[in-house]
Amino acid sequence: MVTILTDRLSGTWQGILRRYATAVISTGVVIWVRSLLQPWLNEECPFSLFYLSVLLTVWIAGTGPAIFAIGLGTVAAAHFFIPPSSSLLIDDVPDLVQLIIYVFVNCVAIMLFNRAERQRNLAENRSLENERLGDDLRKADLRKDEFLALLAHELRNPLAPIRTSLALLERNERSPDVVRRMREIIHRQTIHLIRITDDLLDVSRFCRGKVELQVRRIDLRLAIADAIEMVESSFESKSQRFLSLIPDNPIWVDGDRVRLAQLLANLLGNASKYTPEAGRITLNLEPIDDQISIMVSDNGIGFAPMQADRILEPFVQIDASRTREYGGLGVGLTIVNRLVAMHGGTLSATSRGPGMGSCFTVLLPAAIGERDEAFAEDDFADAVVPSCANHEIPVDHETSVDHEIPTHAVAKSLLLVEDNKDASALLAELFESEGFQVQVAYDGVEAIQKATQSHPSVIVMDIGLPGMDGYETARRIRRSPTISGIKMIALTGWGGPTDRDLAIQAGFDLHLVKPIAFHTLRDYAQSMIDEPVPAEKCDKPSFVQT
Repeated sequence: MVTILTDRLSGTWQGILRRYATAVISTGVVIWVRSLLQPWLNEECPFSLFYLSVLLTVWIAGTGPAIFAIGLGTVAAAHFFIPPSSSLLIDDVPDLVQLIIYVFVNCVAIMLFNRAERQRNLAENRSLENERLGDDLRKADLRKDEFLALLAHELRNPLAPIRTSLALLERNERSPDVVRRMREIIHRQTIHLIRITDDLLDVSRFCRGKVELQVRRIDLRLAIADAIEMVESSFESKSQRFLSLIPDNPIWVDGDRVRLAQLLANLLGNASKYTPEAGRITLNLEPIDDQISIMVSDNGIGFAPMQADRILEPFVQIDASRTREYGGLGVGLTIVNRLVAMHGGTLSATSRGPGMGSCFTVLLPAAIGERDEAFAEDDFADAVVPSCANHEIPVDHETSVDHEIPTHAVAKSLLLVEDNKDASALLAELFESEGFQVQVAYDGVEAIQKATQSHPSVIVMDIGLPGMDGYETARRIRRSPTISGIKMIALTGWGGPTDRDLAIQAGFDLHLVKPIAFHTLRDYAQSMIDEPVPAEKCDKPSFVQT
C-alpha cells in the first residue's frame, strides 16, 4: 500500500496500473463479501458494500481509480445483485434511485477526500516553508552576529593605534618629531576607518537602490588608469609584480567613470590583498565581439571552485579564521558585482583551487555608435597606465625610541605581540617611557622564539595574528617546558563571551578588549609583575576590560 500511495504522484505506466488495480481488487473483494451475505440480504441494499470499495480506492489510489471503482460497483451490483440476474438493465425505480444516490454520495466523498488532501498538502508545504524560513532566519541571525563581531574587530584595530597615539601626544606634545609621526599614524588609521565606512555605505545604498550612475561615453582605459593609481601603493608595499595588457586604441563604453574605476580598484585591491609578497597580478583588457573583457588574475591563495558564487555575496570572505590575516569586511566583491550589473555586464570568478591563484572576469557591453564630441583627442594623454615592476619597500620591523628610564624604576621585561606595526610601535614606545624593556613580535612563531630566548615577565598579545592565532600561540607557550611563570594578557578586538572563554582556555591571565587606555593596560601589566594574578581567577568579570 505504501508503494501505491507513493505512486499517486507518479506518472509512470507501472504506477497507473497499480492505482487502477486497487479499484479492481477492492471491488472484487466487495463482490465476494456481498455474495456471502446474499442468503440474508437477497435483493436488498445492492449498493451498500460498494461504498466501501470506492472510499478505500480514493484513500489509497486517488480520484481516477475511485471514479473507476464507482463504475465497477455499478456494473457488479446490476449484474449480480439486482434482478433480473446476469443483466446490466435496471428496471425497478427504487433500484435506480439507489444507483443515483450511490453515484452522488461517492462523488461527494471523492471531492471531500480531494479537498482534505489538498489542505493536508498545503499544510505540509507551509510547514516545510516555515522550517526553511526558520533555518534562513537562524542562518541570517548567525551571519548578523558574525558580521557584527567582525565589524567590531575591524573598527577596533585602527581605533587602538589612534587612541595610543593620543596618549603619546599627551606625553610629548612639545616634540615636533613625535607630533609628526603620531599625525601620520592617525591619518593612516583614519583613512582605514573611512574606507570601512564607505564600503558599508556603498552596500547599504546598493541594497536600497540609492546608487545612481552618471553615464556617459568614456574610454575605458581612463577608468583603468584611475583604478591602478588607487592601488599602486599596495603593489609597491608588497613588492608585487603588476602587468597591464591594454590596447593602444581607445576602448569605448557607456558608463560612469568614477564607479568603473571603483569596481576595478576593488578587483585589483582584492588581488593584491590575497597575493603574497613578490606575487604576480595581471590586468588584461580586450574587446571581444560586442563586449569588453577585463580580466584580473593573480597567483595568490585562490579558492575552492565550489565557492565561486558564494564569495560574491555580502560579508563573505575566504579567510574566515580568527587569524584575520587578510582583514576587511568581505564587501568588496559584492560592490564590484552590483556595479558590473548596473553597467549591464557580468562578473565571474574562477580558480583551480586553494593556492592556485584566482581570476575575475568582467564583461561589459561595448558602446554602440560614435564617441561623444565632448571628448578631446588627447583624453588619454594624461592618463598613463602605470606598470609596477618589483619594488623593494623597506619595512620597519621594530620601532624603538630612546627614553630616559627613571632611576627609581625597576627593570621590567615585556613582549608585545601585534601584527599592526603602527599599534605595536606606539605601544612599545609608551611602555619604554614607563621603564619597561620591550621586545616586539609580529606573529605567533616569532613570539614563541622571543619568549623562549628572553623569558619576559609579561606578554601582551593580539589574537588576530597571521598564520598562527593568539590562542594557539598562548597554548604552545604554556606547553613549553622551557618557559614558565610568564603572565599573558590578550589584547584583542574580539570581545564576546565566547572569545573571553577561549582566551581563558588558551592560558591567558587577562582578556582585554581594544581600544583600551594605555594607563589601564600599563597598570594591568605592572600589577602582574608586582603581584601576579592566579590563573584560576580568570573567570571573574573584573578580568575583562572593555
